[in-house]
Amino acid sequence: MKLHPIKLVTALFFISIFLLSACEMSNTKFSESLPEYNKEGILKNKNLEKTKTHPELKDLIGSSVTVFSVFIDPTIPADSATYLHQRITDNIRNTPLYSNSLTDDELNLLLKQNPQLTQAKDVYIDSLATVSVSDKDISNPLGNYLKVDNFLVFQLDQWPCFNCNQDKKIRMKLKLVDAKTGYVVWTGIAENRKISKKESEDIMGLVDELSDQLTEDFFNRFKKKWHRKRYDRLSKNAG
Repeated sequence: MKLHPIKLVTALFFISIFLLSACEMSNTKFSESLPEYNKEGILKNKNLEKTKTHPELKDLIGSSVTVFSVFIDPTIPADSATYLHQRITDNIRNTPLYSNSLTDDELNLLLKQNPQLTQAKDVYIDSLATVSVSDKDISNPLGNYLKVDNFLVFQLDQWPCFNCNQDKKIRMKLKLVDAKTGYVVWTGIAENRKISKKESEDIMGLVDELSDQLTEDFFNRFKKKWHRKRYDRLSKNAG
C-alpha cells in the first residue's frame, strides 16, 4: 500500500516531532564547547599556522597531562569522590592521546615538595571551577614544574541529595587546559537533570555512565582523524 504524498509528509512530520520529544524527555544531557579564539591562540603559540596548512584538533593538545579533580558540591560522600576521580583518571590514561600521564602518587609527591606552588595550584583550580578563569601566571609555572602540557580538570557541580526536598541531579564537567598559555581548550558537560527512582537505586551505575561519556567525548573530539592518518601514511610511503 502506498501513502498519498501529502499523507506521507504529514506522517513524517509527526514522526519527527515524536523523536524530538523523546530526546527532550531524556533526563541525560551531554554538551561541549571549543572556544575558537582559544584554538587560534594555541595554534599561533605552537607556530602551527605556518607549518601546517590544515591543523586538526589533535594539534591542540600536548603529549603529557595530569588530572585534577574538584568537588563543588560538598554533599558527595568521600568514597564516591575518590572513586569518581580514579575512574576519570583511569579513563584518560587508557586513551592513546597522551604518551605521558602523571600518576596521583607522582603528582602528590611533586606538590608536597613545593608548598608555595601547591597553594597557588589550589587557588588556580578553585578559580577555574567556580568562575571559569584560567590564570596563565599560575598555569604556566605549574605546567613547567610538573612537566606536563595539559591539565584535565574534572569537577562535580551537583550530587543528588536524597534527603533534601529538591530535584535529584548529577552534573559534572571536564575542562582541558593548555598549561603554557592558560587557554581552556575544551569543556565537556554531562548531567542527569532529574534522577528517576530506578536510577536512584543504582546511583554509581549512573555515575559510571556519565563519567565514561565525558571521557569518551573528549577522546573522540581530539583523536587523530582517519583521513589524516591515511594522508600521513601515503605521504610517508611516497617519500
